[in-house]
Amino acid sequence: MSQENVKFTSIFPGGNMITSKAIDLVGTFNEAEFKEFGLFVSSPYFNKEAVQVRFYDIMKKHYPAFAGRSFEKEKVFAKLYPGKKYNDGVMRNILSKTLELAELYMTVKRQRKNEFSAKAALLRELSERKMAKLFERTEQKAGELLENSAIKDEQYYYDKSVLINENRRYLSNRKSSLYSSNDMLRESAENLTISFLISILRSETNIANSNLRMFKFEKDNLLSELELFAEKEAEKYPGITYLQYYYNAFKLARTRDEKYFYELKSIVYSSYDQFGEQDRKDIFTILTNYCYYKVNKGSLGFRNEHFMLYKENIERGFYKGSRNYLDHIQYLNVVVTGLDAGYSSWVEEFIEKYKSELDDKNRENSYNFSRALIFYHKALYNEALNTAARVRSDDLSYKHQLKSLYLKIYYDMNEIEPFYSHVDSYRHFLLNEKHIPEVTRNVINSYVNYAKKLFDIKNRATERDYDLFKIKNDISDSKAMVNKSWLLERISRIEKCLR
Repeated sequence: MSQENVKFTSIFPGGNMITSKAIDLVGTFNEAEFKEFGLFVSSPYFNKEAVQVRFYDIMKKHYPAFAGRSFEKEKVFAKLYPGKKYNDGVMRNILSKTLELAELYMTVKRQRKNEFSAKAALLRELSERKMAKLFERTEQKAGELLENSAIKDEQYYYDKSVLINENRRYLSNRKSSLYSSNDMLRESAENLTISFLISILRSETNIANSNLRMFKFEKDNLLSELELFAEKEAEKYPGITYLQYYYNAFKLARTRDEKYFYELKSIVYSSYDQFGEQDRKDIFTILTNYCYYKVNKGSLGFRNEHFMLYKENIERGFYKGSRNYLDHIQYLNVVVTGLDAGYSSWVEEFIEKYKSELDDKNRENSYNFSRALIFYHKALYNEALNTAARVRSDDLSYKHQLKSLYLKIYYDMNEIEPFYSHVDSYRHFLLNEKHIPEVTRNVINSYVNYAKKLFDIKNRATERDYDLFKIKNDISDSKAMVNKSWLLERISRIEKCLR
């Protein structure tokens, strides 16, 4: 059975079990890697100590758990050196050498994955040995590797600079008169500049869109000199997709200007295949975060933009990534944004079609909660309550969403006693749940408080104590408010009744 990134401990009491960084590291190797490591240890080029080969053979019998009485230090030593007295220093040296070999194996394995890096290292050797024909053939293959790369990110432009420099060094050693050193230096410098620009803009964009800023909508107009340089230089390269992507993402995060949202969306939709898997996730996060921000600022038209991004992500098949299943949070987000945007029929089909792609742990909870949302959307409140009651989870995101749904149901049903009782329960949950970030706690508390005020007004219990116009303005002006559109819609209903 394949073993990857799992640490086992012995179930046998007592004994002097072998515990070391070497064993911990080798324990992360899957079956194929462990076998490959055995070949690596057996190679005289990498290892000239026969005892290390024998130690690997012992490890092989205990892989992947590396546990049991026969894997105690003294017993392993006795197998390695029959008839000799146990020497802890020698055993430590063997383990130290095993760690060294395991680290070297991983280094070689990583280098072999990067074909261009291997070719670049070979080019340097061939140049120094003045092997002209072999150099030229290798240089051509390295160039083809680069140009055939679908993803032309900062690594691509860095590698391009490396290739130019190796070629320049080779020609310089040959003292060829058919090349211009200055031209090649300028080309190399330009590629390094582009690589740097993408890197710095990527970093600044990730900082600006981090989860820590989720409810912080203030602008920070003070750019560092490095950022100013990146912003100015990026405009010189309009045809470089990766650079323009991060430039527009950076500007969107900094200015909140819609034009950068639409420019970024245009780049993404026209060049999606040119981005790596992580970048696709980042792009999606940046665009959806901006939609979330706009909706909370009162631009309700962005609910449609928000949903269309989710829909696009689903229909293009980019929702799984490397996990091979649909994340339950994404599943719920598609449902919520779709219903908010008015696509209930599409959402109902989505709920049924993609239920099977959820992971086993979250499948039933996500499905039942989504069905409860559908029932609520159709004003089938009892069905919504019954279906929501089937959700059983300690996940904080479920707890909050369930409490929010119950609050909305009791509000719309005008169930006075259940509503006020639930408001108290919701507040206690927010107060006592220590894992909720303070900023998030305050945002949700604000939503609950406004919902109670509107319920009071709706039932005329303390109507004169509230200024509905002021409440509406406060909610509209709030920079961080969950369920803002729901609250504003309830205010509109109250206004109609008061006319």
